[in-house]
Amino acid sequence: MGFETEDAEKELEHLVNWYSGLPQKLRLYRIVQVDNKEDIDLKKPGSHYSTKKKDLISNHSFAVGYGEEKYLLTIVADKSQIDVDETFSNRINYPNESEITLKNKGLGSEIVSIKKLKEDDDDVIVKKRRTESLNLINVLKELIIQ
Repeated sequence: MGFETEDAEKELEHLVNWYSGLPQKLRLYRIVQVDNKEDIDLKKPGSHYSTKKKDLISNHSFAVGYGEEKYLLTIVADKSQIDVDETFSNRINYPNESEITLKNKGLGSEIVSIKKLKEDDDDVIVKKRRTESLNLINVLKELIIQ
């Protein structure tokens, strides 16, 4: 990705402001794929998380790991657990993922819930977004026609 110096400085300033504005405790989401729930490492649940549950479910057709079942992990992590360099790098390289990377594979984070995802969980969210988009398009068409 080629940045001009001025653009890079603005991006870095934006990321620093974003990071400074984060709360001390963060609720984060991750999808893991395992053969069964007991295969999830509860002490070190992983490094890569999203801040937006709906976006994570609807935008990720893949999950971390191998296995037949997908689970949504919801955790609470302290701001001090964030790997700032990796998070900034990932947010620059993958700006639509709302990713936060934790140090030490999430060691010390609190697991709030582990929910098995059904095949249609992401379909429901995608269909809802399509409906919302179609409604917006129809409203725009009506405004243009008037």
